[in-house]
Amino acid sequence: MKTPFKLLSLSIAGCLLASYSSSVLAAPAAAVPVSAPAVVSASVPANASHIQVKPNATQEHTSEYTADLSVPVIEGMKDTAYQTKLNNDISASALKELEDLKAKAHEDAANSKQSGYEFHPYELYVSYEVKTNSSGVLSIKMSTYVFTGGAHGLTRIDTYNVSDRSQADAIELKALFGDQYKSIINERIQADIAKDPDKYFSEPFKGIADDQTFYIENGEAVIVFSQYEIAPYASGSPEFRIAIPAEAGLTDSLIRVTSKKVQQETDEYTADLSIPVISGLKDKQYEAKFNDMLEQTAMKDLDSIASQAKEGAADAKQNGYEFRPYDITVTYEIKSDGGSANNDRFSLKLSTYVYTGGAHGGTRIDTYNVSDKETASSIGLNDLFGDKYQDVINPIIQAEIAKAPENYFADAFKGITDTQTFYIENGEAVIVFGQYEIAPYAAGAPEFRIAVHGGQPGTGSAKPTKAAANGQEFALVTGSDGVAMAPLRGIAEALGYTVTWYDQYQRAELIRGNQLAVITVGEDKYAADKADPAALGAAPYISQEGSLLVPASFFTEILKASSTEENGTITLSLQ
Repeated sequence: MKTPFKLLSLSIAGCLLASYSSSVLAAPAAAVPVSAPAVVSASVPANASHIQVKPNATQEHTSEYTADLSVPVIEGMKDTAYQTKLNNDISASALKELEDLKAKAHEDAANSKQSGYEFHPYELYVSYEVKTNSSGVLSIKMSTYVFTGGAHGLTRIDTYNVSDRSQADAIELKALFGDQYKSIINERIQADIAKDPDKYFSEPFKGIADDQTFYIENGEAVIVFSQYEIAPYASGSPEFRIAIPAEAGLTDSLIRVTSKKVQQETDEYTADLSIPVISGLKDKQYEAKFNDMLEQTAMKDLDSIASQAKEGAADAKQNGYEFRPYDITVTYEIKSDGGSANNDRFSLKLSTYVYTGGAHGGTRIDTYNVSDKETASSIGLNDLFGDKYQDVINPIIQAEIAKAPENYFADAFKGITDTQTFYIENGEAVIVFGQYEIAPYAAGAPEFRIAVHGGQPGTGSAKPTKAAANGQEFALVTGSDGVAMAPLRGIAEALGYTVTWYDQYQRAELIRGNQLAVITVGEDKYAADKADPAALGAAPYISQEGSLLVPASFFTEILKASSTEENGTITLSLQ
């Protein structure tokens, strides 16, 4: 009989560790069809960085083509002229791609009709990821996928690496690695290719280009090649990660993570472990114990899967059924790499995927959150949100689940646990749940992002979760931009306003005495009477329950209500 695979969690008595928490057997991310990439609309809240990146979305669908564009719009750079030019260049490139696709789709659809062959609608998807937004560095990776018939489409990768200074400039590989950057990078890439030559074309790698595509992430330059440039289609867009020397002065973070590879393949199991090795923590004793724990945990998991695979193979042979080799894969992601830009927080997400037969495997998520001080310590949710962190976090998760309840088990979420899995990224605590914990397998490992306010760990400062007016309480919701959103009608009427909704214009009108304010869905423009419109960081939107939500700051900044805050509740009043 098969023995259920049990992933081991190793604890080191008397030490550590780093807000270590795990989601056991969380599902791997849903596979993205080859025909189209996932469209990611990233919105990264400013943490220590004052730069914000927000999506400008365009969606079109006709019988000839489908287009879904999420184009980054950058705000907050010191050099506003450079920022304007960069935004214009990015937008113009995406829109030209769209116009070219539309023209070609129209022409080819007409040709197919005239010639009598089947026409497959064309597709264009533009998405982006913010790879770095700290320490005066902004790095963005954009993916443009185009399908114009045939077996599959193609994806082009564009990157933007910018130094945020009074006179901003593009960051080049020469500035990071010196005059000999090509020989340094080429040698590393050649060595990586030699480790797995079957993934690449047999022709020797000729070296990087003068305008080589790359992005910056976690203190590394990630060199990116296009599809078919050095490898067949199945290899996608190959990437090679190279640590940026500290003397480059790119970031004040000295924390680096390298990978210790363990690969094994037998008739009974396959193992591919990338075990993180941390260097650069200020507390070297803590660092040594941390690394030892990470390696021991991974190797214990490997020993367990090897033992179970051997037992399963023997059982299959004895009972005459087909045995499918087991599999274990360990990967990791650095979510925060320390330094003042990250408030000296280091955050690591570790994924351990196992397959022991059946339809699919599962993934355990472990996270480690460290305060990088002379005496290092783990970071808990109480350090980020105060002692009543559950009262802060639970309503936000409940509100997010309420937006799409069909994606979750009914009444499964009872609140976060004392050992809740989470990581820290871009000024947010990301709460992670395991597979089947609150949602079915198809939902993967659900995550909920909650903005952390107040900077340093231990301040206990957090975004309020309720608003009160005239003795009534209203729940606040954290929007996709990290902005606290409040129900307009309930609070406005409690403050004495008459609210009228004009459905045809998607607009609300507020009147109190001689004061008039107008809010339009989708427009981050707020004003009362004849004052100039002000942006509050998020546009109003209608929730799934039908409530019009506006930034909570609308009531103080625009309607000029007085406010006090206590225990996560903003109390509003008007004279």
